[in-house]
Amino acid sequence: MKKLIFFVALVSLAFGFNFDMDSKNGAIQNVKELDLKDTLTLNLQNDNAITGADYDESKKHFALVSNDNEFYIADENLKPLSYAKHDRHFIMEMEATVGATWYKKELGIISYNKTFVFYEPASNLSKDEQNSQWRHLLAGYDAWKLNDLGNKGRFSTIRSKQQYILGWDYLESENKFFTASVPNDVRDYWSVAIFDGDDKMILEEFMPKAGANLQLKESRNLNNYYITGVDVEPDALYLLSKNFSTILKLNLTTKEIDEAFSFSGVNNPRALAIKDNKFYIFSREGKENKVFIFEVK
Repeated sequence: MKKLIFFVALVSLAFGFNFDMDSKNGAIQNVKELDLKDTLTLNLQNDNAITGADYDESKKHFALVSNDNEFYIADENLKPLSYAKHDRHFIMEMEATVGATWYKKELGIISYNKTFVFYEPASNLSKDEQNSQWRHLLAGYDAWKLNDLGNKGRFSTIRSKQQYILGWDYLESENKFFTASVPNDVRDYWSVAIFDGDDKMILEEFMPKAGANLQLKESRNLNNYYITGVDVEPDALYLLSKNFSTILKLNLTTKEIDEAFSFSGVNNPRALAIKDNKFYIFSREGKENKVFIFEVK
């Protein structure tokens, strides 16, 4: 419970942000309302808050991460199949984890300070191999392996150097990682960063603009959207904003927001995954991890 309270305080206070959950108060006028299709309650190893998610259509598996350096594989119905916990002190300090993504054969997790690590699911590990994995895994060392010490690192940015992130994703067809920063008291805007999938070096960083189809209210801009989850598809980057309960669709060619979708009834949206053309929004509701499944009307 102390860890949960700390993380909530971190998001709401240290990031210098008060949240308005009403999409009608956002800067965008022509928002499309999403339709709630189903709600699920996750049954996991413990009650730590889920803060990141990703779905792999080819594997039919979700990747999940909690705020405590824990990660899961879950099946397409979100039933957990495998669990592990990374030692946050291994090599470089890894703060509270906020994002999960599939990366080639591995599952990656990232902390709000942009530190990441990748593990590959493994079976039939020998005792010696398990002992080797035990150095950096507090749980799951019999079922996961760190293939290379270079699999743990930290993204370096320029525009968002003094900002945290709360989500990331990987696009295999482009071999690129995507992150979105959140505004704070020092920098009152957010930006998107793109990194090379091999050397993890930054390729570009930009502040999304409103596209021609987007209608902004007078004297308003996109700065107050607060991105807590991302999901990249071949055609766009989808950005989950806790502030104003909105999902923004970013055109990666024009670097503009083309569409915006609103949702309601979700108190603490923390992660986004797309499956079967539906938005899976993961939220901490009281002491439970809930999943709200929405689709476009």
